[in-house]
Amino acid sequence: MLWHKYPDRLDEYTLAAACEHLQGDPPGEIPFLVWLLENPASPLNMPGSINLLGHDCIHLLLKKGFSSAEEAYIVGFTMGNDTSVNWLHLLVLKIAAYFFYPHKYRLSYSELKIFDRGVRFGRTAKVKNINKFDWSEWDRKLLKDIRMELGLEIDDWG
Repeated sequence: MLWHKYPDRLDEYTLAAACEHLQGDPPGEIPFLVWLLENPASPLNMPGSINLLGHDCIHLLLKKGFSSAEEAYIVGFTMGNDTSVNWLHLLVLKIAAYFFYPHKYRLSYSELKIFDRGVRFGRTAKVKNINKFDWSEWDRKLLKDIRMELGLEIDDWG
């Protein structure tokens, strides 16, 4: 599901029900380089790597759609939120995303700035290492309640 403004009605959905409404890219369509750096099953994953279910849950919790800018923000958030990330990890991901990711997944200079905003928000969020959560434990909770429980204060880009 793509949206320009997050549909507030989703806040009244459980996490499981909201995930059913999402239509992100299926696992088989994720390019190898993206999988290599961003999937926890990869031998070369970066800190903040997260499976597709978790990635979709972050989209919902942060009220972000699937535009390139919103994807940049989500990846930045999950990396910034991982306590083991350092400047080199961020640099490697940014270089790969700017120069080497396939066109659909490539980030522009302005999207890299949005990535940085996501990193900053991830670092300041109360909850840490959200990329390692077991999302099945949250399935029956409402999105708005999960957001409150995790202390995720949301504004236009954070």
